[in-house]
Amino acid sequence: MQTALIELSSNSFRLTVSDGIHNVLQRNHHLGLAASVSVNGAFTRSDIDEATFVAKELAYVAENFGYDQIMVVATEAFRLASNGENVAERISLSIGHEVRILSEVEETSLAWEAVSSEFPVHSNIAMADLGGGSLGLAFGPTNSNKPQQQSSHRLGVSLLSPRTLKNGILSSDTRIRLEHHIASELRPAIQKSKSQLPLPTILVGGAARGIAQLIYVSRRAELPDTAHGFVIDCSDLGHLINRLSKFPLASRLAMPGMKERRAEAMPLAATILRQLLRSLEVHEAVVSTSGLREGILQRLTAVRKAA
Repeated sequence: MQTALIELSSNSFRLTVSDGIHNVLQRNHHLGLAASVSVNGAFTRSDIDEATFVAKELAYVAENFGYDQIMVVATEAFRLASNGENVAERISLSIGHEVRILSEVEETSLAWEAVSSEFPVHSNIAMADLGGGSLGLAFGPTNSNKPQQQSSHRLGVSLLSPRTLKNGILSSDTRIRLEHHIASELRPAIQKSKSQLPLPTILVGGAARGIAQLIYVSRRAELPDTAHGFVIDCSDLGHLINRLSKFPLASRLAMPGMKERRAEAMPLAATILRQLLRSLEVHEAVVSTSGLREGILQRLTAVRKAA
């Protein structure tokens, strides 16, 4: 029994076909829709055409590869865009499968489901899922499929990029203002769990994985097999921010471990994560390679077995 999942995410559209144990097929297309929505408030005609084309291509690949069930979900960029629901409906008609726009609660809860059971050594954890469109926070016990508290914040890397970066450079003045903004935005949610802090913190999302890879290479002069379980601390992030602030985009691309599509926004991603850790009153966090995708696939597998 194979499950196909198509994610229409704020940064990329992804196809994953899973047999319930392994991902047997994966495809990934970078679109960067959140940045466009940040500037325009809606998906442009070009965005819509490209999104529809890529979604059709992924659906075609899934159909020809074979699957027993398919799910198509969309995230923050579709929630934020003024025409997000209309575009989701257009894509649904084009590919012949319903596109479901996940709510903020669903998105964070699904990531939590995938991550919470991975760290049984801790009784309670904080999870932060940094994506292109949003930053999801969740707190709770690791033996529960649902967090005790969760929130979603429009602090995604792609969403903030047009407002904070100039030719890939994050100036010192802008960084300081951004740190104050992040702290202010997160404060109400964190205050609700203040009595439990500090908690072991798990970082989820492509930005955290990309940063972990850069820090790993700088420490050991080799690429890691996986970013899962890698520990990032505030000092690492500070050094990375300082290094990146000195390099123009072209020079960053030559850094070992740097992915081209992440090079421009990497100083911003590192700044968001550092301020997040400061707000959570922790000096370090552990990277998980699980997240929304794994949470959805786990739930679909569980539903299928129950049936």
